[in-house]
Amino acid sequence: MRVALKIAYDGGAFFGHQRQPDRRTVEGECLAALRAGKILQDPRQSFFRSASRTDRGVSAVGNVVAFDSPLRADALVGVFNDHAEQVWAWAYSDVPPDFHPRHATERWYRYHLDANLAVDSLRKVGALFQGEHDFRSFTSDPPAGRFALNRLDVGDDGDMILVDVRAGSFRRGMVRRIVAAMVAYAEGDVSLDMVRTALEGKRYDFGVAPPKPLFLMDVTYGFPFHVLRKRKALDEWRALQSDATLRLRWLHSLADAASV
Repeated sequence: MRVALKIAYDGGAFFGHQRQPDRRTVEGECLAALRAGKILQDPRQSFFRSASRTDRGVSAVGNVVAFDSPLRADALVGVFNDHAEQVWAWAYSDVPPDFHPRHATERWYRYHLDANLAVDSLRKVGALFQGEHDFRSFTSDPPAGRFALNRLDVGDDGDMILVDVRAGSFRRGMVRRIVAAMVAYAEGDVSLDMVRTALEGKRYDFGVAPPKPLFLMDVTYGFPFHVLRKRKALDEWRALQSDATLRLRWLHSLADAASV
């Protein structure tokens, strides 16, 4: 049977998503866990595929991998999490034999920005990107015609600004280049006309935003995934959350001490 898993990972722990010789990657860790659990041996025979190949430093809440498995999908989640390190499967779906996870309905990315930027300016420039445009200035891929962006929303989360971008697919580096252009406008370094002209096909280099604040939030299809909470994964998530809380408290204490 063929199975799709939703996986989460901290991008800072890996040298990107795609398999590389002598480098720890997300795909490499997934395959190592599946081999250790005796789920597959040859990824080609099992037709192992990923939905999105996130860049080095980019984290995921809901990326998707799919492969042929001798186990039921619900049993597979536990086996995967028992052997994977810093990658967690948390939802599953049985899928047709010809299912390829790259053929998604929509991908949702979220970029986190410091709250000191003007939200209104970010929303104003962000609205330009919605719809169909020529995105050649916003990707390192070769020009491939026009491209459609479903939505771009800017939200104020109190201590952070959230930029949510949705499309059926994305070009390489697209979200980070879009965010870089938005920040450049909000800081007064570029004009709206420059961004408009870039979206009409003229080449501009707005730079590339850092990868760490970018999360792949979800990849959706025309069917549901079943959430399966396994104790090992939950315990590891709680430990990570506790460590992050303690580190944040330490930083607050340091800031308070330095301000005295």
